[in-house]
Amino acid sequence: MLQQSNKPWHPGLIVSISLIACIAGYFGLLNYYSFDISSDDALYFQRALSHFSVLEFSPHFPGYPGFVWLERLISAISSHPNSNVLLSFLSAIALTCIVFVYCYQRMRIKSFALFAVVLFLLQGNIAELALNGLSDASALWFFSLYLLLTRFHLPLGSNLLLKTKLHRVLQPLLQSQTFSAIISGLLLAACLATRPSYLPLVASALLLALCYNSQRYSNYKRLGWQILSITLVGIICALYVFMQDGWAYIEEGQRFTQGHFTIWGNTTSTTDSRLSQWLTTLTNTYSTLGVILLTSMLTIGLYLPKTRGLSILVCCWFAWIIRGQNPENIRHLAVFSLLLPIICAQLLEHVYQTQRIRPALYILSITLLVTLGYHSIKQFTQQQNAPVLQATQFFNTIDNQQIIISNYNIDNLRHNLPQHVILDRHYQSSSNYQAQQQGYWRLSSNKLGTDKRVDDDLVALFKGRFLGERNLYLYYFDLNHLNPRS
Repeated sequence: MLQQSNKPWHPGLIVSISLIACIAGYFGLLNYYSFDISSDDALYFQRALSHFSVLEFSPHFPGYPGFVWLERLISAISSHPNSNVLLSFLSAIALTCIVFVYCYQRMRIKSFALFAVVLFLLQGNIAELALNGLSDASALWFFSLYLLLTRFHLPLGSNLLLKTKLHRVLQPLLQSQTFSAIISGLLLAACLATRPSYLPLVASALLLALCYNSQRYSNYKRLGWQILSITLVGIICALYVFMQDGWAYIEEGQRFTQGHFTIWGNTTSTTDSRLSQWLTTLTNTYSTLGVILLTSMLTIGLYLPKTRGLSILVCCWFAWIIRGQNPENIRHLAVFSLLLPIICAQLLEHVYQTQRIRPALYILSITLLVTLGYHSIKQFTQQQNAPVLQATQFFNTIDNQQIIISNYNIDNLRHNLPQHVILDRHYQSSSNYQAQQQGYWRLSSNKLGTDKRVDDDLVALFKGRFLGERNLYLYYFDLNHLNPRS
């Protein structure tokens, strides 16, 4: 007769099973959507599979050689037609695992690591990070690996919570300051090779690590090895790019940078301040209540030694994107998506040790999860294809050549609709001249206006599949209409 064991399940096993269930459930549901090339930038990465040239937008400036190499690796082992989208999808899964591992190693109460994962997945921009086919998730994965090797409040290995099986295996190597510095430098170099615009994030992390170590000489030596590793990888990437494009790459960089800040980047083309635009983006991503809760926790995190380092990184990144990134693209909040769940989980675990305020802690945790979850879930739609693919399917039913003017996904439309004339609305003089010759279609990422005449010209609305994908509005104007404002 079998005897029933009274030994309870190991808490770590329960947490691990729950982690697998969360990842399988969330990313399994994302498989409902097709892995489409949903933007021009994703199309440029797809072109880079067969031919790398920044001058030919394969991909666009500054080149992202690290992401292209990873994409080619995925293409070599998979027959998926859109390997860059598959890469971003796998990177988002890996990023979820890193959030769990980071918290699991640094927390006494392991269930809070699972809380961090749930909070991470309930953010509205995770689906967009997974399916956009861009480099954000992959670069953040390398940066998160660097965070696993770096402690902004205690030297590596001094905390008993780090004595996991993996750490015991790696401990002899990690205790070598030179080896540890080289590895962390290579991880940061891989992050920059995958996404060079993360340079402010990497620089902030290096300076922060420099400030948090009491052994100044040892710390400067570590920083030197890290900078050397980053420089060597940077030289390799630069040589690779120059072998393809030569000195014309410099001219393309000047043209692209000027265009980003003055024409298509939308960072200076509005009367609203950049701070106001980004606050609107944060509210659209997390909801008003979500922004208030997360901002409160971030503020508290600046005062708690355990979370101060990551909180400073969040503030540094926000200062950068206000100045240099497009507030219409919520993927630039990816750094927030990685760090905020970790900060919140560590704060909640710290407060949990005070018995009398646990009920308030439960209420706060449930409120945060419900707020972010509800705001995120209501953004999902039943459309399987990206808006630009929906528009492509619409125009493929029209045999006669049409004039289509758009301010979004220009090259994607030209690639998918070679039988039609695609004009760029950002260059209005040429597009207006062509439009005066005959009736035309206007595909816009913004609703053109509230005027009734303009509303009557609305033919179709191609909805985004989730938060971060813009709706596309399709209008048709004949020769007798008045040009609406873009």
